[in-house]
Amino acid sequence: MNKGILLLVPMLFALAAAAENVTGFEDYSLVVTITANPDGTAHVAEEVQMIVSANVYDLYKDSLRSTRLTVDDWRKTTGSQNLRYHILSATTSPNNTRIFPRPLEPFQFVNKSVAVITLEYDTSGPVFTMSEAGPRKMAYSFAPQVLSFENSPEGQVLPENSVLIIHTLPNSKVDVSKTFPRPTSPEAGSAPSTATTYTWNATGGAIPFTPFDFSFITEKTIDAEVNEYFNALQTKTTELLFSNYGLLLAILAIIFLALFFVLKQTKTI
Repeated sequence: MNKGILLLVPMLFALAAAAENVTGFEDYSLVVTITANPDGTAHVAEEVQMIVSANVYDLYKDSLRSTRLTVDDWRKTTGSQNLRYHILSATTSPNNTRIFPRPLEPFQFVNKSVAVITLEYDTSGPVFTMSEAGPRKMAYSFAPQVLSFENSPEGQVLPENSVLIIHTLPNSKVDVSKTFPRPTSPEAGSAPSTATTYTWNATGGAIPFTPFDFSFITEKTIDAEVNEYFNALQTKTTELLFSNYGLLLAILAIIFLALFFVLKQTKTI
């Protein structure tokens, strides 16, 4: 990259930030994907699509050259209302944020393009509350207060042209009939669903999220429980060996073996 471009990019970012909203970018869709972790935290991916006019092609292309732009920088550059964290609360914040902007994808018959920017991050705290539901069973309930979509007089809603996807843990069951609002996929059946992906698709209109009630139950296999026990035992043993007590025990063991060897050599035992 030549020095002229290096100087131009910060100037373009500064102008965009001062303008707060750059004409030429139009929000098109938002897809938020939440993948549950065993400890109740989650990995989140947010894909934002925008329609880009020809007059800001260069601004977007120059922005692609920078790897230091934050979520707020991209929001100010494009004026997008969707470029922000949608899983956020007083008890959890985004960690390890990574931003993946893609090159423009031009339309065939219109002098416009599609820009796609994906945010990926981990939640600092649990977004699922956990409780025991029986032998080898654990219940996970989603904490609705972490959702940060669109507020309305009736409460929070998933806005039109947005999609929320939740990936549960393996070997999970969901009683879709007790889920509110019902996911658009899969549909409620007479038996608990064993699907691992649940989708709320608001492309046909906003979906009310007040209240939002979603939970699933996981069941460990006997093999998994046995492996987990021995792994925990191995970890505790390792911690003990490298602790002060472990060092003392090792020294005593060496002394005992030395005494045993000396006594044996003198044929007293």
